Amino acid sequence: MLRETMMAADACPNILVDTSSSNSWIRYAPGWTLNGVFKTAMSVLGPSRMLFGTDSSFFPRGWQRGIYESQKSAMSEAGISEKDQSLIFGGNFDRLFPLAKSAVHSSQFTVD
Repeated sequence: MLRETMMAADACPNILVDTSSSNSWIRYAPGWTLNGVFKTAMSVLGPSRMLFGTDSSFFPRGWQRGIYESQKSAMSEAGISEKDQSLIFGGNFDRLFPLAKSAVHSSQFTVD
């Protein structure tokens, strides 16, 4: 439902999206390419409203390097700058979910 997501995001600046997917859905969208999808998303959302997500809902769970590589390649082909890619591939997450230094320090303790 990319079209509807883009329409909602265009109307509501507080909507962010993630890129999590196995990328296999593209076969159901004739004429679409992954880099075309990223171009569209960038034109509506800009780099600060996109977060990388890897599809880990199948076994083995966890990091899916192939998903990262195909999305990174598609973003490069779409002309998305390295600076903008760094936001998508981690910078936006860090901005939205900052580690509070006090929380980190309060969880550390020493035993005498």
